[in-house]
Amino acid sequence: MIQESSLKTNFLGRDGFRWWIGQIPPEKAHGGQINGGGWGNRFKVRIMGYHPYDLTELPDNDLPWAQCLLPTTSGTGAGNNVTSVKISPGDVVFGFFLDTDNAQTPVIMGCFGRTSQVLTSNTPGPFQPFTGYTDKVKKPNGTLKPDQSSEQNSQSQKSPRSVSPQQAEALGNDEICIFSAIGDKIQLANTVSNTMVNKISTEVNNLLNKIKAPAIFTNIKNEINRVTEKIQAITNGLVGNMVNGLFKQLTKILKKGLDLIYKQIFATILAATANPAAAHLAGVAAQTALVTPISVLQKVIPCVSGSIISGLGSVIKKILMSTVDNVYNFVSCAANQFTGALVNDVIGKITSGLQSAIGGVQALLKFFPLFNVGGFLRGGIDAIKGLVGMFDCNQSKGKADGIVDQWIIGCGPSNVPAPDFGKILENANLAGAISTGADIIGGVQNVIGGVAGAFSAVNNIPNISGGCYTGTPTSCGSPTVTIFGGGGSGATAIPLMGAIIGSTGSVIGAKLTNGGSGYDFPPFVEVRDNCNQGYGAVARATINDAGEVDSIYIVSEGENYPTGDVYENSSVINDLNDPQTRSFVARNYIVKNVLIQNPGQKYSQTDSATDQFGNVYSIEVFEGYINKIQPINTNGNTTIVTDLPIITIESETGSGALLRPILDIEPVEFQGEVQQVIDCVT
Repeated sequence: MIQESSLKTNFLGRDGFRWWIGQIPPEKAHGGQINGGGWGNRFKVRIMGYHPYDLTELPDNDLPWAQCLLPTTSGTGAGNNVTSVKISPGDVVFGFFLDTDNAQTPVIMGCFGRTSQVLTSNTPGPFQPFTGYTDKVKKPNGTLKPDQSSEQNSQSQKSPRSVSPQQAEALGNDEICIFSAIGDKIQLANTVSNTMVNKISTEVNNLLNKIKAPAIFTNIKNEINRVTEKIQAITNGLVGNMVNGLFKQLTKILKKGLDLIYKQIFATILAATANPAAAHLAGVAAQTALVTPISVLQKVIPCVSGSIISGLGSVIKKILMSTVDNVYNFVSCAANQFTGALVNDVIGKITSGLQSAIGGVQALLKFFPLFNVGGFLRGGIDAIKGLVGMFDCNQSKGKADGIVDQWIIGCGPSNVPAPDFGKILENANLAGAISTGADIIGGVQNVIGGVAGAFSAVNNIPNISGGCYTGTPTSCGSPTVTIFGGGGSGATAIPLMGAIIGSTGSVIGAKLTNGGSGYDFPPFVEVRDNCNQGYGAVARATINDAGEVDSIYIVSEGENYPTGDVYENSSVINDLNDPQTRSFVARNYIVKNVLIQNPGQKYSQTDSATDQFGNVYSIEVFEGYINKIQPINTNGNTTIVTDLPIITIESETGSGALLRPILDIEPVEFQGEVQQVIDCVT
């Protein structure tokens, strides 16, 4: 047994326990320990009552090092298990001295949490609160609120939301997005269609979305430079394909021209001399004289291509700057105009770059008076499709059915309209009509209305220019349900709105208005509103043996979707195919069916099922699996719901069932209030 002694032994545990409270000094006092040159978990510490407040009397650099005790939940590093220590400069810590009264070996045991009432100055001072942000630990840029408190109350740091930065900013209340790329579009590659136009549209759209959240994306100049480089890489193929197409066409023309000039000279000399040999030599001489000009043209064409590619970046950047200044919503017509401007620039530069070389072979081109470089490249949709690399000759209707071309991060697959090649060519030619061949910027500013004229330069009021409106939506309409992919077509549906708060709500169901046909597998379902205000709605489709969509169920109802101009328990129920019927808000809905996504296991026939509205469901069980579940009295008021039902199964043994209620609009004959109930059974 250890005997007590009246003498100090300085043996830890036998003498007094000397605890203390101190503060971690600024970052620079830690030197190599913070810069990766130290060892252990050590921090400088200024201890109250032991160390002076005056930096001149005891500088931060001369403070003692304190080791950190680690909790049992963090690990020590043994077995490769450890959690990093998260003490920051300015933190107030609690500890003790290993050497008791000598007070030279401090150990940190814990930290005092910061509160929102403590001011965090950017000027560090001994025993004064100051910020924990350093040169290495920067303030969060959009991913978290720069809050340096740790409290359990309603003002504490909010959890990030799975919404885009733009939606988080619109929601306000210090909402933050969990990932700044949520909402960005990714154009996926496929082997049956060229997606150059959509790739360009995707990049510009993502850029504009970032600009809509200036609090998060502050360096717009860097973003424009980055997008310029990406679009330049995308359009390199455009230049190459156009030049290659032109070269092939010129090869045919020049070959035929050489034959025609030989025949012309041969006929002329033969008529003058009646000497076939002399006529032949003259014809060959005429052809030989054109070998050098043709060779020059062949060498110039690759040089023109390289020159265009190298200079394309500046043109793209100017168009992007114009777009950023004037466009809010980069709709498909704006994408066509943007691409048309690029096509026009390429055509203009090819035309001007080949002008002198083309002049050398005019003796051959005179046989084709209708041919010119610009006219050939602007000659029609087929030229645009085939020559600029926007169309695959193997593409055919049906090959691309069911392919997802675009994915929205955090949302899922998105339906992308096919490029309008006619509009692209129209915009290219229109821009070319008022601008020089080598510079399209004037054309962009004056013609590409949707890109450069979406807002009035005087009062910033959005307007329609060139038939393409790219300003802020004039109203937030109700969400739409788009059904695409799956190998079929024709399926349509309208969303059913519930959980209404003011003018917004959730998508709790979808009413099929047309089942479509030809579906080989369940198509994708996309729920969106024109203001991109709502978020979180996820829907799935099911098909029957006939290849028709037979139901749509909701995985997540989302929130904040605008209700728009909705119809409430009106005659529109009988006319759901009306294109004006975009959504439906009813006083009541019924549970039409329940889809069994997972039958679970170990259920019994005596188990019961209800939802949060008190509705009762009948269950059929086969060998422990739920085989069928349906609402009782579907034709009455028993299964009336106002929100997406959550079906709960009361079972002592069963588990794992996943049920998806399918909602429908309450039939007209069951709408209204019950005035009186008469019991006719005696």
